[in-house]
Amino acid sequence: MESPTLAAPSESGIRTLIDELLEEQQQLTAVERFSQKHESATEPLQARYYRELIPLNRPGPEEQYGFEVDLEACSGCKACVSACHSLNGLDGSESWRDVGELVGGNNGATMQQTVTTACHHCADPACANGCPTLAYEKDLDTGIVRHLDDQCMGCRYCELKCPYEVPKYNDRLGIVRKCDMCHKRLAEGEAPACVQACPNEAIRIRVIPLEEIEARSGTEDHLLPGTVSSDYTQPSTRFQNLRSNAAPLPADADRLEPAYGHFPLAWMLGLTQVGAGIIAGTWLLGLLTGEAFSPGWVMRGTLISLAGLVGSVLHLGRPTQAWRAFLGWRRSWLSREILAFGPWSGAMIAFAAAVILDLPRWTALLTGGAATGLGILGVFCSVMVYADTRRPFWKLSDTTLRFFTTMIAAALVVTPLAWIAALVRIPVFILDGKIRRGKGRRLERTSRLFRGPLDRLVRSRFLLDAIAILLIGLGGSSMAIPGLGFLVLADLAGRALFFRAVDEPGMPGGVAA
Repeated sequence: MESPTLAAPSESGIRTLIDELLEEQQQLTAVERFSQKHESATEPLQARYYRELIPLNRPGPEEQYGFEVDLEACSGCKACVSACHSLNGLDGSESWRDVGELVGGNNGATMQQTVTTACHHCADPACANGCPTLAYEKDLDTGIVRHLDDQCMGCRYCELKCPYEVPKYNDRLGIVRKCDMCHKRLAEGEAPACVQACPNEAIRIRVIPLEEIEARSGTEDHLLPGTVSSDYTQPSTRFQNLRSNAAPLPADADRLEPAYGHFPLAWMLGLTQVGAGIIAGTWLLGLLTGEAFSPGWVMRGTLISLAGLVGSVLHLGRPTQAWRAFLGWRRSWLSREILAFGPWSGAMIAFAAAVILDLPRWTALLTGGAATGLGILGVFCSVMVYADTRRPFWKLSDTTLRFFTTMIAAALVVTPLAWIAALVRIPVFILDGKIRRGKGRRLERTSRLFRGPLDRLVRSRFLLDAIAILLIGLGGSSMAIPGLGFLVLADLAGRALFFRAVDEPGMPGGVAA
């Protein structure tokens, strides 16, 4: 690199102040010249490139910010993904913006459009509605949905609630994180990283009236082909220039891959439902017959239930923040489930103590009644936690059948009518058999998973359930304990299937490499 040329003296040979200033200016380093250039600027130097891509005015009453994406302009270069990753300092495998594809064609002509997508900053965000720790907030002035990292306990329920795969779990931090529309940049008149980086100006920020968002969020409205009905969350993103006449579909529509297993949750659901049934059956039997409560069954029910509750803690990325879980009780069924199961564990322990220590009968009746009622309430909240996600495989009627037949069967095992438990399991057999044969409405993908990647798990669950039914149905009370063991194993397999076979909604993805 050539050294800067010093300023020559004036014709008279006398160095003036101007000569000295010119010389000093030519001796500035590249960093100093860069700093000087930006220091004297009255607006960001890149503003002329993106000013028309962000609104001049902030949202007014009944308005909010929203992304606008031109599908014809998007080339799939992923400059937006790179810029978002760099600016937000994301981990190597973390991404808050994704690029997918739509493919289709009519009359022999094919089409392909790339889709760049991030958080849709919904008018009615499902992530915020479901969060038990209130780790999401929707800014009242801008409508931007932000995630508050310090309040997150890493339960990942927002991943299940969001139908667009927006919240992303970070294994290193033990929390989820998501796009916040670079709200600090917007507040200073700077464009979000994705907007500024796009070479084709395919991404814009617009001020959108809430009335407009509501108008295009009916039950028949969808952001793009293959996405869920927009009435669920009322997303604010607008996609323009979709080639709808070519009948496009997501490029990954035929990809068949089981969902994430959430094993600690499967463990918790299976054991708490069995435990709640045992406690309820033992208490009702003693109440109706007037006989002493069975210490053995009370202890089994309590230990099984507590094992389920303790195991569920393993699902949390930040267990030390679990104390916040009750904060979202007004909106979140997960908070309500926790509020039911917390006192339930105390009531069960009190019931077990009253029975084992042979305290006055009224104490066992009172604590056992509380444990039974709270157990039923807790299982109902478990049903609603998943039914509230509006995923077809987890619809209210089917989930209620799965969870409560487990509880009822376990309750019957401890009674002289244990053989009836075999009959209680039959409806679930029929339901899963219909799904496997492709008879379930809107469950085509789940049906294919049942017959394909999850076939071995489906068969194992059927076999374990059949053994439990035979042991309990033929052996009655004498085979209650081994029958219960197979019932527990069958339900753990069933709850694993419950998570792995669900059809995960999302935005269009790309073709697998």
